[in-house]
Amino acid sequence: MVTWADASRWEPAPLADAVGALNAEYNKLLPASEDLRKLTTPYGWTGEAADAASAKVTEMVDGLEEWAAELAAGRMAAANVGDAVVGVKNGVEEVRNLAGAQNFTIADDGAVIDNGPPPGTPPEQAEAVAGERRQFAAELAERVKQVMQSAEDVDTDFCSVLDRILNHQVFDATTNDNSATNLSAAGSAGIQAGGLTIPAPPPEGATAAQNAAYWATLSDQQRRQLAMDHPGLVGPRDGFTATHRDIANRSLLGQERGELQRERGDLQRRLDGLKESDPSEMDEYHEIEDQLKELDEKLGGIEQVDARLNNPDLPPAFLLGISGDNAGQAIIASGNPDTAANVATYVPGTGSGLPGIEGDITRSDRMFAEAQKAGSESTSVITWVGYDAPQSILPDAASKTFADNAEQRLHSFQAGLEASHQGERAHSTVVGHSYGTTAIGQTARDHGLATDDVIFVGSPGVGVDHADQLRLDGVPASQVSDHVYSTAAPTDPVPLATNFRTPELDGVDPLGPDPTTEWFGGRQFAAEATSPLDSHSDYWEPNSSSLRKMGQVIAGS
Repeated sequence: MVTWADASRWEPAPLADAVGALNAEYNKLLPASEDLRKLTTPYGWTGEAADAASAKVTEMVDGLEEWAAELAAGRMAAANVGDAVVGVKNGVEEVRNLAGAQNFTIADDGAVIDNGPPPGTPPEQAEAVAGERRQFAAELAERVKQVMQSAEDVDTDFCSVLDRILNHQVFDATTNDNSATNLSAAGSAGIQAGGLTIPAPPPEGATAAQNAAYWATLSDQQRRQLAMDHPGLVGPRDGFTATHRDIANRSLLGQERGELQRERGDLQRRLDGLKESDPSEMDEYHEIEDQLKELDEKLGGIEQVDARLNNPDLPPAFLLGISGDNAGQAIIASGNPDTAANVATYVPGTGSGLPGIEGDITRSDRMFAEAQKAGSESTSVITWVGYDAPQSILPDAASKTFADNAEQRLHSFQAGLEASHQGERAHSTVVGHSYGTTAIGQTARDHGLATDDVIFVGSPGVGVDHADQLRLDGVPASQVSDHVYSTAAPTDPVPLATNFRTPELDGVDPLGPDPTTEWFGGRQFAAEATSPLDSHSDYWEPNSSSLRKMGQVIAGS
């Protein structure tokens, strides 16, 4: 069994040396592959001696083929294991760095040791700090577990290949057609036998930290192979790197387009077989027409996402999620969130989905540009349509059910951004519009949210009565109100129509009070009054004070 101490000492260099030596031997052997099976006894030589000589030649050739296969298997296995060791070492170093930054260490047996909170921690914060450290220790333990699982998988796989080589089970020349087999074919069989499997990922439903710990143990080659060969496994996983999720989800985008087009074709054929003028078929005819319209709108959203991904005039985009279910979901990042210093997640509200997603993406791109103007030199703004948003004002948007169903997804997504981020910790902001603010507020209330700041725009309520009831990971409870921003245009009908605007009745509203009220706490900022028909959407208009303020918060300025 592999221990943490063993994995910590693993080095890929000896394996690289072994690959070189095995390759040299294989290249010496390969020229002997010129039709060895055609070797035979001289013409006219017959009898027992001739038969014995022919059998000996066959035996020698079989031995050379077996040798070629074993050399090829050993060379391939050593190369794959060397690559895998690099990944395991990356996982070990990542855990060590995370532990060291919080004054933890990892023992040789993998145990997590808490060396105490930072000196000078105020006594009144001791209990809160102890709880945070217990939570962090549990996360470190999960990361150690994932690293060790990957190391064990690599070790088991390599031992299995070596056993097959030592027991001469890589290639059985006697089962092959003696007239067709040569050393090249034997070598190809060996290469296939020497290939290692990529360590299995955590089970579906694993935390973002578990996913990130597993992902850290893979080499870039392994990650790319998984993303291309198993896009459904990589694309949705919070905690995996954005570049590889993008590879996987672009493949899934094509699959979703194909599924929607096939579904549309089936419906169209059904419609073509009906007559609108026939009273017995009229209802079905109109129902299929409505379904076709919905499919066309979702297909239009797919094209809008694809256009943004391939627009060379805007910041590079990364597709972090895609689904055609219900109204459709998509998660698109402007800029790489794994490397950006300032990362924002925008959660739109009622009516969001694949249809019309271009407007939400445009808002994110505008926030990206405003953050740059505010001094952010490294930025990523993510359009997060990662939940089934309400599709109607009544009755859908009056219910907290849609926010309930969004909570775990948003919590996991934000945790995944933090877990996959490279280098110094990013400054994070979550921006919500309309019902999106409700989803954000309930998530922060019930699960906590991995972010430094939240911005509520045009909110019908965020599920709490006061800003200090929100939990922002990394922000002390006593300081949360300083990190909560909200705005509502004086002509926006949504906050006006969905709130009682009196503290005595706040508890009656199922979505909670308007966060721009003075008694809610937090920081309020202004938005221009525009037409009541447009004011709920005008917060992102170019040169508006509201857009400018959002950019400043995202930039941390």
